[in-house]
Amino acid sequence: MNPVVTDLRTPWADEALNAECPLAHYPRPQLERPQWLCLNGSWDYAIHESSSCGLADEPLPTAYDGQIRVPFALETVASGVTRELRADETLFYRRIVELPPEWRDRRVVLNFEAIDYQAAIWVNGRLAGQHRGGYLPFSVELPAGYGRPEIVVGVRDPGPAGRQQYGKQAEKVPKDIWYTATSGIWQSVWVEPLPANAITSVAAISYGDLDGFSIAVETEKPCQVVIRVYGPDGSEVSATGRSGHSVEVALPHVRPWTPDDPYLYRLEVSNDGDRVTSWAGLRTISLGRIPGARRSQRPVIVLNGMPLLLNAPLDQGYWPESGMTAPSDEALIFDLEELKGLGFNGVRKHIKVESRRFYHHADRLGMLVVQDVVNGGRPRVSIPRSRLVMMLDWQTRDKTRRGLLAAGRESKQNRDEFEADMAGMIALLRCHPSIAMWVVFNEGWGQYHTSRLERQVRALDPTRLVDPASGWFDQRGGDFRSRHRYVLKLQRPPRRDRRPYFISEFGGFNMAADGHLWEGAGRFGYRFYDNADELNLAFAKLYREQLIPLLAHGLRACVLTQVSDVEIETNGLFSYDRRVLKPDAGLLRELNAELYAAFDSLAPGR
Repeated sequence: MNPVVTDLRTPWADEALNAECPLAHYPRPQLERPQWLCLNGSWDYAIHESSSCGLADEPLPTAYDGQIRVPFALETVASGVTRELRADETLFYRRIVELPPEWRDRRVVLNFEAIDYQAAIWVNGRLAGQHRGGYLPFSVELPAGYGRPEIVVGVRDPGPAGRQQYGKQAEKVPKDIWYTATSGIWQSVWVEPLPANAITSVAAISYGDLDGFSIAVETEKPCQVVIRVYGPDGSEVSATGRSGHSVEVALPHVRPWTPDDPYLYRLEVSNDGDRVTSWAGLRTISLGRIPGARRSQRPVIVLNGMPLLLNAPLDQGYWPESGMTAPSDEALIFDLEELKGLGFNGVRKHIKVESRRFYHHADRLGMLVVQDVVNGGRPRVSIPRSRLVMMLDWQTRDKTRRGLLAAGRESKQNRDEFEADMAGMIALLRCHPSIAMWVVFNEGWGQYHTSRLERQVRALDPTRLVDPASGWFDQRGGDFRSRHRYVLKLQRPPRRDRRPYFISEFGGFNMAADGHLWEGAGRFGYRFYDNADELNLAFAKLYREQLIPLLAHGLRACVLTQVSDVEIETNGLFSYDRRVLKPDAGLLRELNAELYAAFDSLAPGR
């Protein structure tokens, strides 16, 4: 069944639908070089029934079906195609690239920010590389000496039935909380020239009592690197070290990163032949005690030594004309700026890895990010049964053979791929100061071996908080007692559980914004309201009568559902096209101010 050809448009749709090169901003702000070429725009495409051989051995097309707009998924209106990709089909892309003449004798790398799911790349008819996984970037080196290489990309995508990481993608048609599928290229494609020994990674984390940065630089071959850090007063601090080893850089003037003052230090890193720029925020995050508070009080989140209440709405990251791909850079900025203006201090990026530009914008705008690992496997319980699980706070073990079968994780290859993707995501994003927490599993979807995977996450990144089981099926680990609550009244945490309380999803109040609705059949939500007055009253009662009183009982973080409507869900603060804010803006700011004031009052004398 083909996807809905929606007429709904965001204010930024013109770039997605009409720009010669959409999303033309530099895709990798944390490792930036001056020379690059964006390959977004029109490519040839063809869809063939897959042969019985592997993707790398698939015969290449001799003719193509038409044009597709990259980087928008096949199923979207912005792609110009709006067609599903069946599990027994192969999607091909083709483009001849005109490289700058000065690149002819240099190494040139072809970068894909994300392709869902299995990809093979041919250059001038020869296989150049392969990749599995739908949410992480990868690169392929082009053969030397070609000024106009022909690039062909082949893609296969089994969808959720394959049990690989698929996020919120529906297996067939959008239903309940599952959305239109995403197949093929869905983030930017670009090329850049590289030196003989390229810098491949720069990751800066704070050390000591915010004394400076510990900076790890990776290169293709071990070498000496020079690091320069530029401070807020125009100062420059330099250090030299070896790639593959952390280099500590003490700062004479410290300006910590906070949501209120999201200062980023500019970094320049060089070796013999390469030079890149990067950014870093000086901050620490952990759990601690409120100074002077009773010993019986649950711990709080501590940012740079100061207590913080994390208030981060659920962010699905979907757009009506372009699916999982933002229609423009300005669209990403809009969501973050608007939410901050309404009094929130973060977002929970839900079951999706965003573009690298999203995290850079969160860094520079001062919005904390609760980052989910993308789910695979299958949900342990159905949507109707999940309401019973939520009501009873039902728990279950996840180490048994039966548990693996229930989660769709009986295959070791499937589990290994999930764990490799999780590690890859953490490695990709750990340099961003905005990311405050990793969420391993959500509502039991594909959940297995939670305690072991929590330890794995902490070993990969000991600098952040971890919620290993968001919603239910708690395994008594993690930094929080994490619970989802819809329809039913918000509850206190169990008295004997002294972990900080995290209501990691709540609300979900629906109101249809007439004239701004997606055309797909059906509606899904938890509570429905007919008009803005009813919706505003419901929000006021939810915050003042239920949420705020929980601060005295250990509430330390909360995630309101959700940033915007998505397809048949109408429970967003904004309509799906981002043109209507449904609750009153002043009321939301007032409720968030009351929430923070109540949190501040937990400390004696504040």
